[in-house]
Amino acid sequence: QQSLIFHPNVVNSLNLWALCGLVYFLAQFFQLKYVVMYGWSSFLAHMDNVEAPPHPKCIGRIHLYSDMWRHLDNGLYLFLQQYIYLPVMACLPTTLLARLCASAVCFSFVCVWHGMIDRVLI
Repeated sequence: QQSLIFHPNVVNSLNLWALCGLVYFLAQFFQLKYVVMYGWSSFLAHMDNVEAPPHPKCIGRIHLYSDMWRHLDNGLYLFLQQYIYLPVMACLPTTLLARLCASAVCFSFVCVWHGMIDRVLI
């Protein structure tokens, strides 16, 4: 994944089908890393009788991008919803602008969490 940043000419030389295949492969690889990392910690939590979020859903079966983070990283989704989105919405009147503001606060939290690098914004 990192090598594509240093060699963008490889990505630019791909036709549309190859580019779509590359993006799909990178997404599957990302999901596999999630399954391994969080599957191991979920297993250890289960051994300690601690309830952990469910395993991520395969992203090849997710058809709406709005469902991506709801199902891929369910723990992050629940945290953002319970501790950031809903408290912000409770302070504001229920309007489209309030929903956009609460979403922006959630995005800002994730951006800061990832170290405020420009790749998060892309």
